This record gives sequence, C-alpha cells and structure tokens, in this order.
Amino acid sequence: MNIFDILILVAVAAAVFFAVKRLRKNKGTCGCGCADCPHKKNCVK
Repeated sequence: MNIFDILILVAVAAAVFFAVKRLRKNKGTCGCGCADCPHKKNCVK
C-alpha cells in the first residue's frame, strides 16, 4: 500500500465514524422536524 491508499482509508474511516456518531446523537431520526416526516405519528419528543 502506498500513501494515497492509506489516506483514502483514513478518509473513509473518518466518514464512517462521523456518520455513526451522528446517528447515535439523533437516535436514528432525521432531526429536521416532524412536518414532512413519514414517521411523525410515531415521533417521540
């Protein structure tokens, strides 16, 4: 592996890390309000 492969792997790992962090923070919800949400009937605030 060369340096570019390692940089790509680090970038992908960082993207996955922040995606999982955001999902855990929002508990899987969209976080953009309930007006247009298809799950607004089941929304727990």
